[in-house]
Amino acid sequence: MDGDLVVAQVVFEDVYKSFPARKGDRTATKTPVRDKLKALFRRRLKPTFLRKIISKIGLTRTPANPTSTDSGLIPAGQTATQTASEGDTKNDTITVLRRINFTVEDGEFMVLVGPSGCGKSTLLRLIAGLEELTGGSIWIGDRKINHLPPKARDIAMVFQSYALYPHMSVYNNLAFGLRRSQRGQKRRSIPSVLRRKLESGLVSGTRVLPKPFRYRSKREKWIDQTVHHVAEVLQIETLLDRLPKQLSGGQKQRVALGRAMSRDPQVFLMDEPLSNLDAKLRTQTRAQIVKLQRQLGTTTVYVTHDQTEAMTMGDRIAVMNAGQIQQIASPLELYNQPANRFVAQFIGSPPMNFIPIQVKTPRHLHHPLFSLDLPEVWAPVLSPYQGRALSLGIRPEHLDLASQSPNHIPAQVELIEALGHETYLSLNLGPPTEEHESISLSVRINPYQQVAIGERLWFSPQLDKIHVFDNQTDAALRPNT
Repeated sequence: MDGDLVVAQVVFEDVYKSFPARKGDRTATKTPVRDKLKALFRRRLKPTFLRKIISKIGLTRTPANPTSTDSGLIPAGQTATQTASEGDTKNDTITVLRRINFTVEDGEFMVLVGPSGCGKSTLLRLIAGLEELTGGSIWIGDRKINHLPPKARDIAMVFQSYALYPHMSVYNNLAFGLRRSQRGQKRRSIPSVLRRKLESGLVSGTRVLPKPFRYRSKREKWIDQTVHHVAEVLQIETLLDRLPKQLSGGQKQRVALGRAMSRDPQVFLMDEPLSNLDAKLRTQTRAQIVKLQRQLGTTTVYVTHDQTEAMTMGDRIAVMNAGQIQQIASPLELYNQPANRFVAQFIGSPPMNFIPIQVKTPRHLHHPLFSLDLPEVWAPVLSPYQGRALSLGIRPEHLDLASQSPNHIPAQVELIEALGHETYLSLNLGPPTEEHESISLSVRINPYQQVAIGERLWFSPQLDKIHVFDNQTDAALRPNT
């Protein structure tokens, strides 16, 4: 590839994105009226008779305005504003992204992670220019790209479905983007449009001939060097003559990565590229992508719903939920210092356990089955919550088997998952009573520890690893250390 890669920041400034409401989202109360009108029109009734029918079913015409319904009719006695509030207007929108403000640094591997429908793929498509912004700005380097077409944004995208051309060989899939781009072409003082067209025609026309008879321009030689360099980096040199149907899933994914690499972009965009691979191949390809990104140093935005991928790949992770950024931090910071209950539950496998507790004194947490005395650093944090209910968060790996004690958490074993190198227990704090509800817990124990289903055990939480959350805001309460 020619020269050093040009990397750039990706900056999001107060980004909003909304979509028009679908017809299926409209209120069901209007459907029978519209159906009646459609039926009347299909019967070709006379206008005078139609007006009588309309007056009988309680509809009046209103002047055309932005809040009028699809049919131009609203129920008698109801204003257009009232109809709009019920979600039956053309201006109804569904906001999928709101208040997105963050920066992806030069050469950084940023992972967007969250549950399905949180807006992470939509945000990626906004960068690529496949969706239009509703509000805000997106910058790549010093260029505002809001209104630039995708081809002018200098990005390369790897899709979940590979998106390879099935009738082209691996070589031509890698070369396709280069042939369509302007890279590798030098500007000449003499007009050379006709010459370039003639060369392009000769190259494409002789491509089916044996190699000694093919015409190769200087640009085609540059493309060939680039393709072979990318194939060498991805270790797919032996696959260049194959068609996509002759490749395995992992090989297809490497070709898709190579096609993005060959374009030498400012920013890589990857939309769940590993979701179609099996577990073993996913682990191998994950390591290859990280190694490749570090080698190239290209700014990368990677979307996934798998928190394991996010934790092992990203320099930083942006956790998203319901169209908003919940927290942006390094993987270990997210794990050890989650900003709220959603992040705490989403990051970590198995997820964090949550137990309702009450603050008796600034250092004393009470549950009907146990009590905990916290270190002194918690006193200033919990003083305003004295007498109130909070949520205690404990990860499965931070509960240790212990003896029976009022300060230890009792639970009954319901399920044992022995994985060889570790064992996970599914536990229950006990049947619900007037004082407490039934709560399920997950605990990781030593694989050599013998336990039986139905056995009652006691666990001691590691007090320096516990988390406390406000029940009203879900925000994490954390002592100053």
